[in-house]
Amino acid sequence: MVVSSLRSISLKLLVPAMATLLLVIVAVTMLQMDLKSNQVELISQAKVGIRSQGYILQQSLSDSLSRNQVDIAERSIMLAALDEQVRDIVVLDPQASVLLSNRLIDKHLFASETVTDFDRQAFEATSIQGQEQSSFDAENKRLSLYLPLDMGPRSDSLSPSAKGAIYISYDLSRQWSAIEQGFIQRMGKYIALVFASLLVVVFFVYWVLLRPLSHLLKHSQNKQAPVKLKGQGEIGKLQRVMNNMNSNMLDSFTQLQNSEKRWQFALTGSGDGVFDWDFAKKSVFFSPQWAKMLGFDEGELTNQSKEWESRIHSDDLHKTLASLRAHFKGETESFECMHRMQTKDGRYIWVMVRAMVIERDVNKRPLRMIGTQTNISDIRAAQETIEFQSSHDDITRLANRRKLIENLEQEIENAGRRKTIGVLIYLDLDHFKNVNDLLGHAAGDLLLRLVAHRLRENYRQHETIARLGGDEYAILIPDLGADHRRASLRARKIAENIRNLIRRPFAIKGNDISLNATIGLAMYPNQDSNATEILRQADMALYHGKDAGRGSVCLFSSKMAEDIQQRHKLQQMMRVAITQEDMVAYFQPRYNSQYEMVGAETLVRWYDNELGWISPGRFIPLAEESGLIILLGKFIMRSAFSALKRWQDRGLPKNFTTLSVNVSPNQFHREDFVDSTIDVIRSAGCDPRLIELEITEGVLVDNVKETVEKISRLRALGIRFSVDDFGTGYSSLAYLNQLPINCLKIDKSFVSEVEKGGSECSIITTIISMAENLDLEVIAEGVETEYQLEFLKFRGCTVYQGFYFSEALEPDIFEDRLFARHDQAVSF
Repeated sequence: MVVSSLRSISLKLLVPAMATLLLVIVAVTMLQMDLKSNQVELISQAKVGIRSQGYILQQSLSDSLSRNQVDIAERSIMLAALDEQVRDIVVLDPQASVLLSNRLIDKHLFASETVTDFDRQAFEATSIQGQEQSSFDAENKRLSLYLPLDMGPRSDSLSPSAKGAIYISYDLSRQWSAIEQGFIQRMGKYIALVFASLLVVVFFVYWVLLRPLSHLLKHSQNKQAPVKLKGQGEIGKLQRVMNNMNSNMLDSFTQLQNSEKRWQFALTGSGDGVFDWDFAKKSVFFSPQWAKMLGFDEGELTNQSKEWESRIHSDDLHKTLASLRAHFKGETESFECMHRMQTKDGRYIWVMVRAMVIERDVNKRPLRMIGTQTNISDIRAAQETIEFQSSHDDITRLANRRKLIENLEQEIENAGRRKTIGVLIYLDLDHFKNVNDLLGHAAGDLLLRLVAHRLRENYRQHETIARLGGDEYAILIPDLGADHRRASLRARKIAENIRNLIRRPFAIKGNDISLNATIGLAMYPNQDSNATEILRQADMALYHGKDAGRGSVCLFSSKMAEDIQQRHKLQQMMRVAITQEDMVAYFQPRYNSQYEMVGAETLVRWYDNELGWISPGRFIPLAEESGLIILLGKFIMRSAFSALKRWQDRGLPKNFTTLSVNVSPNQFHREDFVDSTIDVIRSAGCDPRLIELEITEGVLVDNVKETVEKISRLRALGIRFSVDDFGTGYSSLAYLNQLPINCLKIDKSFVSEVEKGGSECSIITTIISMAENLDLEVIAEGVETEYQLEFLKFRGCTVYQGFYFSEALEPDIFEDRLFARHDQAVSF
């Protein structure tokens, strides 16, 4: 049948058509071969260029980083990035964190989070095995190169050399597009030649076959004028029919033009794309704005429905088609759906599609549907950014407290329904503050991100990991089984694994940072099964873990809640006691070698009608923790200085030279400490030269400049300073020359051991000798036996305090002893 059809065609048409077809096939084949050759040559030249640039950067950056010349390294990267082909130049440290980049905003982030084409296997092969790695992404037209990088240290350093990598990527899309554009231009020339041949053939056919109808065609194209009735027979009838059709079409066309102008104005103003789907013809019209929205020019898209369906994101496809089918069945008045569409360059944009079936057949099957498509990417991105920021931590990008509580509420509900047990793990990094103090807050933030990264890498995606603020993290682990005892054992084992995970060193600024973590556990569901309560229980377990010794794992129990309540009750009682001045300042005398009272230390005592005598060892740490130590410290100062004024007015013995008051580190480091101390002294009216403030060794080295400034201001008034419990805290010997102190107090833990003849004897001897060389007074605390006293005398200590002489005395009893006869000497 096909042969018969060919035979019926005139050779005047068939021969030119076959020749034209053959010409087109040959031209297209040659152009495609030329296109492929140009693309291969472009890639080859780019590989040579990127390697050359990479080797230069490799040498330059290695030299700069080994000398810690980061600014020179950054300039080298920025200069290299000026090359229009360069897309990314990134220096990665051994943990794949961005050390340097031509985009400054990416510094200190992980390459997996910032570098689009990052390949961890290639990075590890480069940084660990020293192998050069390169690849070409044909889809995105990007050439990538990984080169090993020796990041230091210098030759005079003892630290091991750090091995990182340089990542360079070239964007060849512009050159690639230029090659394709050249292909299109050459194709156009060949097509023009073919069309020229076709025109000759068409002209011939027109002259031979179509000329008889040219008169009719000429009048039919003139929509304004009717066809002149010159024809006879069928031609005349055809002319009359065409006149009627022309008149009707002219009216319809005018109405259509007016309607289309209004429609086009509305669509152009809104920026929406339009599609018209004809199911009978199986074709779709896409408006130029619809195509432009996806990055296509007018005419680049076909009229097939796959142009729409094939570009829907795979995660959105099922939902979109299900909604569309529901509308086809008449279940919804219109089709509305938000989904992602792939653009010409491979990106995805969010769109809102609104459409409606406007024609159906007798069986209610759709025949035609018209709709619009709106680009909502900016709105969607803003919504996602706000949602992410409201539920995630800025530094680590982990879930925040709000997100954790939401997930915990859901998991508690799931656990109750499935009859399973889960655990909330609350961990705190011990002594994290030291990292900020030693290396700076930027290093501290980096360490927080490294901890978060390590936790993410070792726990499943459905287990929530959150940063709750500061150095606190939480991990929510569901489904530990139905047996509570076994679930608890599993939870402890997981917590131990986390602790071991945190203990592995972190490399920051050439330093290996070792951390420890204290962990609190709370199982759920329980009788208090709400997220806030479970989080509070885990926090209480963590608090008890710290009390038991940092680096421990503690599982919440009901007894912990009772202890917390008791501590809270004691804290409230202490606040009332301080406010109402129910506490009393006691005084423990100090004596010299002639058994003369030469001073006293102020000690606070608390008696409660319900609890009796409450040990300072119980309420002083609680005051430090709760911040009540500030109020308590001021109360002790007021009580001590008022008593000192009273003794002065009565006539102090000449041997009594100092009344000491202990100062908490929290109290000392307050900005108003000096001014508030002076105010209390002036309010009491006592002589500041008789006052001695006792500070701990930790205060000395915490902030030397601030400490010296505050001590100097108070020393100018005559106030003395002593270092309490010397030798038990920080190694502060290097600071003693810089600090304007008067006295060292030997801790009672050393004095109590002198009778055993251990190392404590040598320590005491060293402290006394050092104090003599620095012209400092020495006071021995905790003297309880005659042997201890004689030992201290023999070593050169001249002032003593302890139960051998006297315990801390009530104010009235102390005052009686202070003003006793016989020059205030006491018989022993």
